[in-house]
Amino acid sequence: MRLLILSVFVVSLVSSTLEPPSKDEKKKKKAKPTLKSVVERDLIKSEPHWTEITKNHKKYSRSHVAQKAFSHDLLGFVTPWNSHGYDVAKVFGAKFNYIVPVWLQIVPTSQGTFTIKGGHDIDAGWMNQVRRNNTNVKIVPRLIFEQWSISHLTKVTTSQSELLHVVQTILDFLSDEKFDGVVLELWRQFMGKEKANLHRLIIAISEGLSEKNMETLLVIPPGFRPFPELFDKFDFEKLHPHVHRFIMMTYDHHHATGKPGAIGPMDWALRNVLLLMEHNDNDKHRHKLMLGLNFYGVDFTNRGQAKPIISHEYIQLLKATKPSQLSWHLKASEHSFEYRDEDGMHIVFYPTLKAIQRRIEAATNFRIGLAIWEIGQGLDYFYDLF
Repeated sequence: MRLLILSVFVVSLVSSTLEPPSKDEKKKKKAKPTLKSVVERDLIKSEPHWTEITKNHKKYSRSHVAQKAFSHDLLGFVTPWNSHGYDVAKVFGAKFNYIVPVWLQIVPTSQGTFTIKGGHDIDAGWMNQVRRNNTNVKIVPRLIFEQWSISHLTKVTTSQSELLHVVQTILDFLSDEKFDGVVLELWRQFMGKEKANLHRLIIAISEGLSEKNMETLLVIPPGFRPFPELFDKFDFEKLHPHVHRFIMMTYDHHHATGKPGAIGPMDWALRNVLLLMEHNDNDKHRHKLMLGLNFYGVDFTNRGQAKPIISHEYIQLLKATKPSQLSWHLKASEHSFEYRDEDGMHIVFYPTLKAIQRRIEAATNFRIGLAIWEIGQGLDYFYDLF
């Protein structure tokens, strides 16, 4: 049953976070900046009126663009199918410590070796612009391990020559493209199996990159119920000397429950943090942990359907349905609204200023970073808060 739940989670995650843009997205108007921030304009509310969102979401503060308000690390994923994320990384680049383009895959070849694909998506000009706006930002592409079986993992980690081949393949590619490191996504693919081999592979990659002053970041799944605990406190203890940052995917909670509801309930998200920290000296390394923060929403129907939505779709829904209220869910720290159409009743969850502010406050109190999936899916005025 745990395996089935995880499989549904993985498939659903791809559909919710990797959805290509609609034609309407390409028609978005440029943001209209203003002087005052959302805080100064008193827009952070538990009970906002829908018009306060539709009238202000493009009005980020130009006087705060170059100021970083969040005191810990901030990471933003950028996807090639959502071009607005590329603009966000340039305009608000001073607020980020890490920018993660979702470009690369390492795959096995028919010759028994491994190769990196996705190089056609690399935009060196954009990378230069991001770095000009923030000389301290690190551009670390996500590298997902595609088409890897347990036999591939075993083959690589039980042969020193095979292991060196994989490490050198990654190192050479990152060096040639002038990246600052890499974000590894491989843990959930093996569903908690072969942990010793995963540890060995991750440590070998990290050690190879460290020799070139590159950083290794690792994507990890949440482990607090209703999710299975695939990555636990012992894994954190083993890997924290080698991994610079751990990116915890504390969103898509509804996929595990199978019910409409908050996407990344804050009470649940923070329990995931505590689950890793309450062991030996793990707490001393909590600064390496980054809490996942979704910038997409979900439109649920009473027929069991769940459609992911991003910024322009959310604004269109607000304008079309004119909801009487946005309800604040205290424990989850998320807003929702309801509407009815030919498919019946809907409930929509999407990030708001209040929801984001609560997570920034929590991350600050917990002394951990934040990782946004993904920066092109949110509303422009969100970035006043960071």
